[in-house]
Amino acid sequence: MNDLKFVDRAVSLLSSKGVDTWVFGGWGEELRGLIKPRKHADVDLLYPADDWRVVDDLYLDWVDAKRFPWKRAFMLEGIMVELFLARYDARGWYTQLERRRHDWPENVFSATGRIRVVSTAALAGSRHSYRVDAAA
Repeated sequence: MNDLKFVDRAVSLLSSKGVDTWVFGGWGEELRGLIKPRKHADVDLLYPADDWRVVDDLYLDWVDAKRFPWKRAFMLEGIMVELFLARYDARGWYTQLERRRHDWPENVFSATGRIRVVSTAALAGSRHSYRVDAAA
């Protein structure tokens, strides 16, 4: 069941393997109080790193169709967990998508705690970006 306990299990599993992530997407919006609680099809996690080396070495139930330079996905308990790579350069945090660069706000990773959620500004920017891409 894709509930808050599942999100915690997914984040904890990755953390135990040295992969620190922050929740974004629908779960991030819900945890930040931006949307009402609802059913979620998956879990979106932002992974700050230079590359996928640590992640790619993990033994997980990988979804080959979701393997891209900016994204990896695996199945956990029948639910998809998607990881998005956030890199850092002189302009700040970004995710290099297929057709464009998505710049994250400076405070994207400001949250702390057991389940870290990207900033409200990051969620708003991500949602807007998703709508723009979907319309294209």
